[in-house]
Amino acid sequence: MPKLSLRPPITVVITLEGLATSALGCYGCSWNDTPAIDALAATGVTWDRWTSPIDRPAGLITRWLQDSRELIAREAQPNEQTQAQPNEADSTASVFLTDDPKLTLPDDQFGFAQAIVLEPTLKRLPAESVESTVIAQAFASAINTVTTKTRLLWIHSGMLRDHWDAPATDDDDREQESEPVEDHDPQRPTAAEPFFLPPSTDPPASKLSESDDPDLLFAWMQRYAAQVRLLDQMIELLGDSLRNRRPTILLAGASGFSLGENGFLGHHVGPLRSPDLRLPMLVSSGGPLRVPSLQSATDLPELLQRMADNRPLVTPTQWCQRDEAGSLSVQTDSDRAVKSITTSKWFYVNDAQVSGNEGEHLYVKPDDVNDVNDISRLRREVLNQFSSVP
Repeated sequence: MPKLSLRPPITVVITLEGLATSALGCYGCSWNDTPAIDALAATGVTWDRWTSPIDRPAGLITRWLQDSRELIAREAQPNEQTQAQPNEADSTASVFLTDDPKLTLPDDQFGFAQAIVLEPTLKRLPAESVESTVIAQAFASAINTVTTKTRLLWIHSGMLRDHWDAPATDDDDREQESEPVEDHDPQRPTAAEPFFLPPSTDPPASKLSESDDPDLLFAWMQRYAAQVRLLDQMIELLGDSLRNRRPTILLAGASGFSLGENGFLGHHVGPLRSPDLRLPMLVSSGGPLRVPSLQSATDLPELLQRMADNRPLVTPTQWCQRDEAGSLSVQTDSDRAVKSITTSKWFYVNDAQVSGNEGEHLYVKPDDVNDVNDISRLRREVLNQFSSVP
């Protein structure tokens, strides 16, 4: 009788620096298309208020990897479905792959059987094809690394933060073509010249001002959207390549990105605000379900443990419970704020003496998603409560 090839399920973790909720359809985006990511959310679990307690370079991803060490090391051990000899670790059972130059791997590689650190060549101009982009090369390397023994694949990228090399599309070319010139009418107002960004791969890191062209923000949003669509294509490709392995895909932002909220463009720029802390988080199984309650992003290792044990990611009791005032708070350690606290009802931040900001700010949650309306002067008693928190 021929021997059947056993293909165990695989868990894929995709974490990205600079991934904003504002550009994902499953988080309500109306100006960008992310069908592959939305499809994961449609069958799985999506967290609406996944909030980071760390606002420092590579801080959250390092915390996740450190807290997942035990699980990662266990995944590297042989099991009955592999052909490894007893006491022999599978060299590809757990694989970590990253292109992030700001992430430092310890000698034990956080417990992974194999760790791959890519050193891509970052070019000054957009790539000529999808295949030559840095993130496509990272996903291709990850796909090529997977074997029948691989049970955990973790991909971490910093390219949304550092390098926007998505190729120009036909739509971009059409937008830059000049419109037909009609007979000049002296009574007709002269149309404004169209605004175009230079063909660079450098992400923005600046404050918007009243003197900026009105189309500047829109142009940067479209360029960021192109990068996210590129990510979306790679996730679809990865899912297709692993279809016979019944993959469970976890997608999470390791840091956010400001796209004009509160007047700033970029990663880790300007005062600390919710777009930096409210991060995307979804798992492709266990749903369809949305989790509306506040949750700390440090819980990712616990979710990985639940996935490994085939336990529910969210129990009915957890999903049904209401967020009561003060029931949970996420205090964020940041180099841009003296104190930052998120609760079910409030977001409080004190950035006095940091970047020349004014001091304490207070926003109503979850309604004021992007911290538009600072009500600190109206709710002094709430400010005093947060100020007294050690």
